[in-house]
Amino acid sequence: MYYYILYNHKFISDIPLFNIPVTERCFSDPEITIQKGICEHQQYLEDESYFFLADQIAVIKAVCGFLKIKSGKEIIYELNPGYDPESITPFIMGWGMTIALSQMGYSAFHCSALTRNNQCFFVSGVSGAGKSTTSLELIKQGCKYLCDDMAIVESFENMMIPPAFPIQKVCPDVSLNLDNSNLYAISNDRNKYSYLNLSDYCDTPKPLSIFFQLLLSDEDDVKIKEITGVQKYYKVMENLFLEIQYALTSFPDNIKFQCLKIASNIKFFIISRPKGKNTLNEITNIILNILDNNKETESCPPSGE
Repeated sequence: MYYYILYNHKFISDIPLFNIPVTERCFSDPEITIQKGICEHQQYLEDESYFFLADQIAVIKAVCGFLKIKSGKEIIYELNPGYDPESITPFIMGWGMTIALSQMGYSAFHCSALTRNNQCFFVSGVSGAGKSTTSLELIKQGCKYLCDDMAIVESFENMMIPPAFPIQKVCPDVSLNLDNSNLYAISNDRNKYSYLNLSDYCDTPKPLSIFFQLLLSDEDDVKIKEITGVQKYYKVMENLFLEIQYALTSFPDNIKFQCLKIASNIKFFIISRPKGKNTLNEITNIILNILDNNKETESCPPSGE
């Protein structure tokens, strides 16, 4: 068995999860167990469906097999003939963990979570918007990362974001400049690699202060807009990892409340970048300037003190 501390929770798995370091502490009381089993998917999935989501049970169909997530406590995988456990690991690390933590009552967001000036900030964006590239450049500029692809809010009193694990997803062109001994090919995941990056990893929870969403636009220049009011609440909901699935059924009341709580305690910026134009330096400078100005604002005492 393999023992992990992920998102500040204890996991036990019967298969290794990429090249994530296992914890030196073995425990008999895991919060989430990952193991091979029978998913009984026939009673949940219709012929053409690939996803079933209910309050405390979810089933996912992939080319390599099936996942069944139960009550935020179990992630069961069932492999199709000809596939090994390595092929389903990306789905366990993505959908499996997201749903398990959501079933435990957390809001899970599809984003990178980074930290600077002791504050956490999220960077999100649809495929092609530049989320991963921007996050890697921000790390080069001195930021640390807590999560690479999915983040949860651990406490809604102080907006604490727990660290996930010291792994980053990278594309083949980026992997060429990295240490091969820390690279792990992710099967069935668009030819990507997982990169063990301990030096840039922050293993301490940090308070969330700002959410940046990257968008592609037909404009000629980079545009930035701060979102406020009720639109900020909707934008927070839009970036939930399970937003599409919730939209097909209904958003759970606890998730709505959590998104409202988050929106009322953070700033939200949309950064639109022109298609087909390299604006990486401009975007990272904008983000760093906002973070530095936010630090100065928070450090200033209220008027009259």
